[in-house]
Amino acid sequence: MSVVYNKTPLLRQFFPGTKSRKSNSLPQFFLKYECLQPSGSFKSRGIGNLILKQAMQIHKKGTKRPEVFASSGGNAGYAAAVACQRLSLPCTVVVPTATKQRMIEKIKDTGANVIIDGAFWKEADQYLKKSVMNKINKNEIDPIYVHPFDNPLIWEGHSSIVDEIMDTLREQKVQPSNIKGIVCSVGGGGLYNGIIQGLERHKLVDKIPVVGVETEGCHVFNTSLKLGKQVEFEKITSIATSLATASISAKTFENALKYGTRSVIVKDADVIETCLKYTKDYNMVTEPACGASIHLAYNIDILENALGTKLTKDDTVVVIACGGSSNTLQDMEETLLRLRSEENAAMTLPNPFLKVNKETFLKNI
Repeated sequence: MSVVYNKTPLLRQFFPGTKSRKSNSLPQFFLKYECLQPSGSFKSRGIGNLILKQAMQIHKKGTKRPEVFASSGGNAGYAAAVACQRLSLPCTVVVPTATKQRMIEKIKDTGANVIIDGAFWKEADQYLKKSVMNKINKNEIDPIYVHPFDNPLIWEGHSSIVDEIMDTLREQKVQPSNIKGIVCSVGGGGLYNGIIQGLERHKLVDKIPVVGVETEGCHVFNTSLKLGKQVEFEKITSIATSLATASISAKTFENALKYGTRSVIVKDADVIETCLKYTKDYNMVTEPACGASIHLAYNIDILENALGTKLTKDDTVVVIACGGSSNTLQDMEETLLRLRSEENAAMTLPNPFLKVNKETFLKNI
C-alpha cells in the first residue's frame, strides 16, 4: 500500500441480468473495486506513483522545489490533484472545455489550480506545455509533468493491481490456471500496460489473456490492431469521455501485438444501460468508461466470443471496475434517453406528436 493509493477489494460478484444461461453454469466473476481509490479511480495508482517518485528525487537533490503540472479530461487530473494534496505539493491542471463543471470543482477543491483551455485533451496538453510550463521559474522550480497514461512510472504504479489480484485469488484458493481472462477498459492504454507488466512479473502474461474494451467512437485501440499500425482519430464521438483519447501509447500497441490481446467494441447506449442496471442491482454508480468492462460480465456471449472459448462454472474472470468521477446518475439517465431517441428517429419518420416519457423509459432498463 502507498500513501498515494489504496489496496482495493477484489470481490466475487454475481450478475443476475445475464441472459440465456442458468446461474449454476456461469463462470465466477471477481470485480476489482478501483472506485475506492483516493481519487475514485485506478488513476491514483499510476499517477500517484509517478508524482511520489519524482518528488522524492527532487527533494533528494535539495536544490529546487517540485511542482506538478498535469493535463487531463478529468479523472487523471483529479488523481494528480489528490496525490498532490496528500503530498503537500503545488499542482496545476489544464482541462479542455469539454470537461464537466462537476469535475472541475472537484479538482479545485483539492487546492489545485485549474486552467480551462482547448476543445479536447491534446489541445489542453499543448497549452500546458507551451503557455504554462514555459513560464515557470526553473531556477527555483523542478516541474513534474504528468501525462494521463504514457509514462513507465504510471504503468509501474498500475501494475500493483495485478499483485493485489493474485494475492486475493490465492487466499480464495483460485488457481491461476482457472483464470480465463482479465477484462479492462482501454483509453490511452495506461491501465492495460500496467496489467501486462504485472502479469509479466508473475510469469502469467502468456497464460491469462487480457480483453480490452472500448466504446464505439473512441475505439482507437481496436482500429490500430485491425490495421496493424497505430492510428490517431481526428474526432472522438463516444460519451465515455474517460476513454476519449485520439491515440494509444506505442507501448500499448507493442504489448497488444506481442501478447495477442483481445479487443471488444461496445455501443454507448448499451454501456449506459449496463451502468444503470448495475446501479439498480448493487446501489453503486459507475461511469461509462468503467461500465464498458462490466458490460461483458452481463453479456457473457460477447466475452466468450472475444476469448474464443465457452466459459464454465469452474472458470474465473477478473473485471477491473476502474472507477471514475465524471458522470452522475442523472447525467447517464438523460444521455441514454437522448441516444435511444436518436436511434428511434433514425429508424422512423419524425413524428411531432410522439413524446417519450423519461420515467417509463428508464423503468424498462
